[in-house]
Amino acid sequence: MRKGGVFTMWPHLFRVTILGSALLLCACGKDKATPAGDTAQSASEREPESLLPEHAAKVVARVGNTAITVGDVTEQINRLSPYIRRRWAAPEKRREFLQKLIRIELLAQEAIAQGLENDPEVQNTLKQVMIRLMVTNDLQNDYLPTAIEEAVLKREYEKELSKFVRPPEIRISQIVVATAEQAQKLIAEFASIKRDDPAFRERAREISLDKASAERGGDVGYFPHPEQAPDAELPVPHNVAEAAWQLSDIGEVAPAPVKTDLGYHVLRLTNKKPELNRSFESVKRLLENRLLREMRQTKMDEFVAELKQKATIEIYEDNLAAIRMPEPKDEAPVAKDEAPVAKDEAPPQADKKKDDK
Repeated sequence: MRKGGVFTMWPHLFRVTILGSALLLCACGKDKATPAGDTAQSASEREPESLLPEHAAKVVARVGNTAITVGDVTEQINRLSPYIRRRWAAPEKRREFLQKLIRIELLAQEAIAQGLENDPEVQNTLKQVMIRLMVTNDLQNDYLPTAIEEAVLKREYEKELSKFVRPPEIRISQIVVATAEQAQKLIAEFASIKRDDPAFRERAREISLDKASAERGGDVGYFPHPEQAPDAELPVPHNVAEAAWQLSDIGEVAPAPVKTDLGYHVLRLTNKKPELNRSFESVKRLLENRLLREMRQTKMDEFVAELKQKATIEIYEDNLAAIRMPEPKDEAPVAKDEAPVAKDEAPPQADKKKDDK
């Protein structure tokens, strides 16, 4: 990992932040979709080659005391997508691109002259940029995992097999009553309604003898055919499950009640799930991406914990408790525990409590 005082980079990072935003705006609006048949890569679309240090250091323009080098121009062009980068391949277009860099440098110098370099909003943005650079350039290469062995992925696949391989399932609602006469009246009442009916759910809450499903408006949940699952894993008795699987249309009510020790079950089909059979190869990339995110987060947490051990942190609880948040006005609700973070990993605020390490 690179060493040195990162705050000495702030003037440079200030320019990088302005430059990145400006170039993004330049690219937007002009870009057109790549033609479907344009699959061949021109020289400008291929991955850029590294410049020799002596070539990269050559100055192509000066703005005041600031030099813009071949390396600067090349780096900013290479930040663009291959399709957009192709636009700047011709020598006359490179001159136009250089003029954009000069314009941005002039604006950056004026912003610094106005003291905006020390503006709290700018400084917060620069912190975010520094964190992103640290993660991308240092932690990514030296600390964070970048690949997972296939054996680990296969173990994870087997561990979560039920998410990728399962038989067809159905979902039903039920009303359980004490007599066959009550059940037949309910069947006559609801049999003609082939859609989701709030009245069925409400009646289940009011009169069903199965209290567990009654609390959910009669919903039993999903289950496979009783031949594909042991009775202990079914949410209803075996004969109820068999009768439910005779239903074919969503909203259909079983023509006859099913008797069990609890009473007479009036059944309604509310949904279906088709068979799921996703092979290891089809989900390997999905598993790897998820595990990498989890492992990288764990590594980042360990890294931050190490930084806490080296730092002196104090939390002033009284001042923290005194913070008052304004009441939101006609805004979308904020998710619980939501807080602003850096794009890659934001460090915790330098709170003051020595034992918070």
